Amino acid sequence: MYHFIPLKAVAIAVGTAIIATRLPGVLKPEAYRAWLRKFPRAVAPGIVFLSIALVWCLFIVNGAREDGMAVPKHVVYLFLIGVYAGLIVLKFDFLAVRGLSILLLMIAKVVVDSANQLETPWRLVMTVIAYVWAIAGTWFTVSPYRMRDLIEWATVTDGRLRTLSAIGCVFGLFLIALGLFVY
Repeated sequence: MYHFIPLKAVAIAVGTAIIATRLPGVLKPEAYRAWLRKFPRAVAPGIVFLSIALVWCLFIVNGAREDGMAVPKHVVYLFLIGVYAGLIVLKFDFLAVRGLSILLLMIAKVVVDSANQLETPWRLVMTVIAYVWAIAGTWFTVSPYRMRDLIEWATVTDGRLRTLSAIGCVFGLFLIALGLFVY
């Protein structure tokens, strides 16, 4: 089942999310650093991310045609719930990173599908972002400690954290501008 989301809405939503997650690094780098460094091993965000991914997957399977599936839907439902429970119970370490990685992969598909609906070269901005997310999601799923290492590198000094966060905010504004004026 395919649900079309206009690229305009996707760009504005992604830009807003980027700004919302980077602005604290500009305004209060000390508190943001403390939160970022705890994030990879945080359990609550991991459970939230995985729960969102589970509901999203169940929604996708529910909308799929039964004749196009190799196994009955109830088997897929049980499999998804088993994977969800297994990740929480068996892969408790770096749960937030794994959950975020799964969401990055799922969101990347939505962004690419939305970008494919427009015939403008500016759609490639969103397409490249989606592919970067897909690569990052795959990489962090396989080796979640890499996100911890990147966070450590990015938060060494207030200056570095503020600069990287400011760059993220400017990029988020750029995406919002694309959504408002180009797409």
